[in-house]
Amino acid sequence: MFDNFNEVICLGMGGSYSEIAKDRLFKAYDIFMYQKSFNGIKECIDYVDENSNSVAILPVETTYKGIIRETIDNLIQTKNQNIQILAETIIPVNDCILSKTTEFYSISGLIANPNALSKCKTFIRDEMPRQLNIIIAESMEDSVRMLNNYNLTYSVIGTPKTAELYNLNILKEHIEDFKINNRRFIVIGDGDTHPTGHDKTSIVLFLDDHQGALLDVVQVFVKYHINITQINSKMVSGSESEQAVFIDFDGHKEDAEIQNLLKDLAPNSKGLRIIGSYASF
Repeated sequence: MFDNFNEVICLGMGGSYSEIAKDRLFKAYDIFMYQKSFNGIKECIDYVDENSNSVAILPVETTYKGIIRETIDNLIQTKNQNIQILAETIIPVNDCILSKTTEFYSISGLIANPNALSKCKTFIRDEMPRQLNIIIAESMEDSVRMLNNYNLTYSVIGTPKTAELYNLNILKEHIEDFKINNRRFIVIGDGDTHPTGHDKTSIVLFLDDHQGALLDVVQVFVKYHINITQINSKMVSGSESEQAVFIDFDGHKEDAEIQNLLKDLAPNSKGLRIIGSYASF
């Protein structure tokens, strides 16, 4: 499945969760690729769209926020319509306070990007000093670089991998507000997969926004006894009457019953795109 690729694109550096997902997937599939990293989801997808020898590892869902629209929206708009989901993995969130010092109670400053600060605001408010000097960084990697400009009492928010990469001490773990929180990552690229016996397929349907449209779609799944694992929709940008419906369901596009399902779904929609059949995590 990954034989024709030699480059992997990650979202963020400095021990980002995308890098952690890459490590897990590459270990599972026993592969190695040259790594590049970008700070934006669209930038990652655009690169894969222009470079067929590359794959990208991107977040697509979180436990407490649900589907990540930016990933799906840009995936279905690729110029190369062969780009699809090839694999998935789920990573537990573990945000940490990292520092060069070993003493948590000596911390006087914190360097972090706005997203990290937002995710960990309860811990910062209740557990860190009231006079904490907070420095805003653009990214996790940027915060680690900035740490070199401050004394030992400053800290950053990062992952265990960040600590490993930059030789920092983990002073506190699981500081995120939502303790039961996982991130689902997907691998996208111009490739294909074959059935494994425990697969999931993702599609997007474009429907007229009228009463009963979604029910008609669901009834097709009921007809074939296909289990829907996730379904959500959004209005198509620039249209007042068309919605895009994203559906994950059990099975592989090469399975006979899934092929029959897709044939029956087509008349109920203005368009259908398969965005991946892959081994279910």
